[in-house]
Parts: sequence; C-alpha cells; structure tokens
Amino acid sequence: MKLPYLTHFNLKEEPFSTVPSPRYLSLTQVHATALSKAEFVVETRKGLAIVFGDTGTGKSSLARLLHQKFLDRRFLSALVTNPNYPGPYSLLRTIAQEFGIQRLARSYKDMLDVFKRFLLTEADQNGKTVVLMIDEAQTLRLPLIELLRQLINFETNKQKLLQLVLFAQEDLRGKLAHPRARNFRSRVVMASTLDRLGSRDLAQMIDFRWRVASGGEEHPFDPSAVQLLYEHSQGMPREAAILADNALLLAYMKKQRRVGPDIVRLVARERRINLEGAKEEAA
Repeated sequence: MKLPYLTHFNLKEEPFSTVPSPRYLSLTQVHATALSKAEFVVETRKGLAIVFGDTGTGKSSLARLLHQKFLDRRFLSALVTNPNYPGPYSLLRTIAQEFGIQRLARSYKDMLDVFKRFLLTEADQNGKTVVLMIDEAQTLRLPLIELLRQLINFETNKQKLLQLVLFAQEDLRGKLAHPRARNFRSRVVMASTLDRLGSRDLAQMIDFRWRVASGGEEHPFDPSAVQLLYEHSQGMPREAAILADNALLLAYMKKQRRVGPDIVRLVARERRINLEGAKEEAA
C-alpha cells in the first residue's frame, strides 16, 4: 500500500522503512570501518570476521550491502539470515543450497564431504573467493558454532577455502566465551562493533535517506526536530527511522510541509505511552 504522505512530500519512495535495504544505509565512520575490516578478511582469504552490534544499529543492512558488493565482484557469496536451525545437518544443508549445490547427502558426514569437494573445486581449482555471511548469528547454538569451525578449517597449504563473516548482537560474545567455542573464537581475524550514532551521524542519516527517497531534495525536518529524533532514539538508527516515519505521517495529517520539534515530541510521547504503558505526567 502506498503511504499517504509520499505525494504530500513529493517522495518517490519511503525514506524511513525499517526493511534492511543497502540503498538506505548511511555509511558512518563506524559502519565504513566495519565494512572495510570484513572486506579485508575476505579479500585476503584469512577466514573469519565478526561484526557486533545492538539491535537496530544497521547490521542487517550492512550484511546485505557487503553481500551485494561481493556478488558484484563475482565472488561466490551466500547470505543466511536465520541460522537458528535444530542441528548442524539442517544448517549445513541450507548453506549448501544457498551456494547452489545440487547434490545433497543424507548424512552429516557425507554432507561435509560434499561441501568440502565444492570448496576445493571452486576456491582451490577455479580460484573463486567463496564467502558465507550469517546474519543474526547470536542465535547460533554451540553445535552450530562447531559446524562453522569445521567449515573454516577446510584449507590448503596456502589459503582458507571458505571466508566467513558473522553479524551478531552482543549475545554471541557470551557464547564465544564458552570453553566449547574457544577454538572458533581463536580463529576470529578481525571484529568490529557498531555503536549508537552520534547526533551528527544521525542527522547525516536523516539527510541521506531523504535524498535517496526524494531524488536529491532537502528533508523537511527542522534542526531542532532532528535533535529531538536523536535524543528520543538515543542514537539507534532503527528507532530514529520509526520516529521520523511517524512524524511524517502526523505532519501529513496536520497538512504541514515542515516537521518541527512539536511533531517529533508528540510521536515520541505517543510511542512511549503505547509501548511502555507510561502515564501522562500531571500538569
């Protein structure tokens, strides 16, 4: 359904959707650093990189951006977005299918052999860079982490056959501290953490998203409104996008072309009341 405020603000697309589209990822210095580190590990075939970040910091968008960059460079790249499988065999079959492997084995051991032959053919004989990217990696249980350790252990005397990049919330750090995950953790070549945005970076995000959605026009948010988006979102990109989207809808309903601090204040208050059950303060 087309949002009613698009025509009102002369927008071609929805600027503040929470769908993790790489086109709408504003590359702050933190995001750019995480991207560069992951690219370096993959390009040099060193094996394993991890990008940590709280929910709503842009991990999924970054994963999709990196995946597309690898595909554009003709790497063999697969992206698994929900790795919470009941066991290693189920996850391994999914990984194989994402890489387009047609011959699937019925046992775990045979499936490992099939995948190893695929890696030897593509990475060693054909010289391809084979990349597995996993989003929401904090949902991986220890047996699945052990599977990933086995996969990145496939190597020749010169290089790792599989490059692995994980995108995960903080919960994964605790799992990697477990003794059973020690060997996997020791194989992490580079790790990054996506922090909350500063006020300047969040203002850049609002401007970037608007220009993409409008075809280069300036956004209608007053500077004080942008500052309030930062304060109420506490620098979390997804929360800021939700508040900005709600603010646009309210401005449309009020037939206003500008979004001032009063509108942001109203939508933030309404969101807090509805989500937290917060009571209105007495006058």
